Amino acid sequence: MSKLNKALLKLIPDGLVKEKFKSLYYRFFYNRRRFKRNNFYVYYEKGYFIYEFPNGIKFKCYSDVEHELRASLWGYIKKHELKRGQTVIDCGPGEGDFTLYAAKAVGSSGKVIAFEPDPLIFDELKSNIELNDLDNVILVKKGLWSKNTVLKFMTARNITRSFVFNNKVDFVKMDAEGAELEAVKGASQFLTHNKVDLAIASYHILNGEKTCFKLEKALSEMGYQTDTAYAEHLTTYASKDMRQE
Repeated sequence: MSKLNKALLKLIPDGLVKEKFKSLYYRFFYNRRRFKRNNFYVYYEKGYFIYEFPNGIKFKCYSDVEHELRASLWGYIKKHELKRGQTVIDCGPGEGDFTLYAAKAVGSSGKVIAFEPDPLIFDELKSNIELNDLDNVILVKKGLWSKNTVLKFMTARNITRSFVFNNKVDFVKMDAEGAELEAVKGASQFLTHNKVDLAIASYHILNGEKTCFKLEKALSEMGYQTDTAYAEHLTTYASKDMRQE
């Protein structure tokens, strides 16, 4: 939303008039300027946003996640098309932009398992799942690490444990704020003995170096072909049957 429209919104008291203004703004003005850049439509009604994609996927969200979708969604699915019936792991879902998209993409015959350790964000994520009446999403209020342990977590109040998952998985999306190396290390046996496609946000700096380099090395040792790309939201891709562009 432009600075002018944000300023106008501040002048309008909360209530029906403000809600109507936001709804009309997104429906008739916003998408004219933003669709080409985003490749999805954004609408607003009744206190929540609606995100609609050319492939037919559509979901609602209480949060404005336009920036997160534009910055990272196309990078995560750049080399892996989500299909009906698949099982997807979302490590670091935040308010649920990727979780909601993936849940719609895999459909009722698939499932999404989302790990979110922050209790405040977890509650927002849960509200967004309920808003869409999704029954194919499993929420886990835990983080991922290299072993089962208790760690300090940078939030108002929380500690988090790791979680071990041993079922069939088709795709893993991860944005673990620098913990991706430990998470991959903790899943080494599972990843080594299974064929899983991964897309891991790897722009984080750890000990003065982007995590993509060590991620590529670790995954290669597990038998995966790796590639780091998508400069807009640097992502490391890994597969045992890497598809080339």
